[in-house]
Amino acid sequence: MKNKSWKICLIRPSILVPANNQTTMFTPPLGLAYIAGTLRNEGYDVSFIDGVGEALDTRHKAENECYLYGLSLNEIVEKVPPDAKVIGVACGFSFEWPTCRDLVSRLRIKFPNVLLMGGGEHITAVPVESIEGSDFDLGVLGEGEETTLEVVNSFVSRNFDKNAIQGIVFKDQNGKAVCNPRRARKRNIDDIPLPAWDLTPIENYLERGYGFGVNRGRSMPLMASRGCPYQCTFCSNPLMWTTRWIARDPELLLDEIEIYQKKYGAVNFDFYDLTAIVKKDWIVKFCQKIAERGLTFTWQLPSGTRSEAIDDEVAGYLFRSGCRNLSYSPESGSKGVLARIKKKIKTEAVISSIMSSFSQGMNVKCNIIFGFPGETLKEVLESYIFIVRMGIAGAYDISVWAFSPYPGSELFEKIRREKKLVLDDRYYDSLRSYADASRTISYSEHFSDRKLKALRWIGVALFYFSAWLRRPVRPFKMIQNILNGIQESRSEMALANMLRRSRLKQALPKED
Repeated sequence: MKNKSWKICLIRPSILVPANNQTTMFTPPLGLAYIAGTLRNEGYDVSFIDGVGEALDTRHKAENECYLYGLSLNEIVEKVPPDAKVIGVACGFSFEWPTCRDLVSRLRIKFPNVLLMGGGEHITAVPVESIEGSDFDLGVLGEGEETTLEVVNSFVSRNFDKNAIQGIVFKDQNGKAVCNPRRARKRNIDDIPLPAWDLTPIENYLERGYGFGVNRGRSMPLMASRGCPYQCTFCSNPLMWTTRWIARDPELLLDEIEIYQKKYGAVNFDFYDLTAIVKKDWIVKFCQKIAERGLTFTWQLPSGTRSEAIDDEVAGYLFRSGCRNLSYSPESGSKGVLARIKKKIKTEAVISSIMSSFSQGMNVKCNIIFGFPGETLKEVLESYIFIVRMGIAGAYDISVWAFSPYPGSELFEKIRREKKLVLDDRYYDSLRSYADASRTISYSEHFSDRKLKALRWIGVALFYFSAWLRRPVRPFKMIQNILNGIQESRSEMALANMLRRSRLKQALPKED
């Protein structure tokens, strides 16, 4: 018989950020909030510790020129209810793993008899190493709601047969990892209970305008779809979510938006989808339903979306429905690179889509990656031409990343088989190069670390030179917006965050 009075504590660890970070954002823990909502919907007593959100203005000195933002690890441990029977810890990004691992070690010391479980993309990507190299009892693989619920139900019923639960990795009696078969993806994601935001410190994010996208006021995270139908070799999606793209019912999605408008005063919504715009008919229907309901809000697609479905007609629908910021992720302007990384796009179509979005009034950011294995200087030059064309076409911002073999991706497995990387803390630290270019490590046989870092900066400079030369008012408008506390673009958000961190450094002596 299940004892649903048992307490379950879910934890989002604090995050380690480079001291010179340029892009790190503090975002509400959407995935873990979904898990909390699912467990509470089944009657469990759920508590929630957001190591970041409960101390957004606090940071602690850490090793390797980094700061730990949020609660200290000991503070998190002290906040766990002493009678908790199950503790779940999320590890979404692999660069967070060393901090997560250290937190779990401290939790095990204080709570030797609880069920310690982990989940998230990192554990899904490297399940054996995550379990054997930590004090976790088990890890949840892939989409987590159904699997987590089955684990908890089985555990509290005192009939805990780990071998019978699909979608988990666990330790056997000898401490070796056992990976069970993966659980099939949930086909109707509208059946998943809404995130339990009331258990989280969501107001801390709202009052500061923190979120995944540009600060346009009180912003709530949303997920309109799950999965991505594409198989890019640098992306972990095929392993985490599979290539099945499943969209929610637009009506039910708008019901959720209305709840957040009334309950939290939300005026902006950040879509956390991997690829929100796949089918033209779905996005058009969603935009039309917003108009039919007479709803007013802004919304953004900050994580990157496909350009194929965004023509003049769709761009018009997007803008009229409130979409103001979106990101495109072409990754490269070289046909050779695009073919090798299985990025099925056409550069001309991307330029056309950027022009359509810009003409309708939307603010477009683009993402490019340099340093793929095999990439040559000639191919980088091809991307430079593409970068200039995107700037002239109307894109407002760009990020030029260095390729990192991310756990769970096809390229990660290839490079790992070739024994060109070791899963140690130095490797995990290198994944922070997205936020601090000084940590750039090259996996291309044609570029040194230093050269790849220089190529990144040249790409950024070329973009803004061409974009501002074509539209010389932009930099002045950017300065005006920052001085007035307004954000319309990702570059304005990045500069505002840098200024905020500078003020924090001066005003807060609270550094352990």
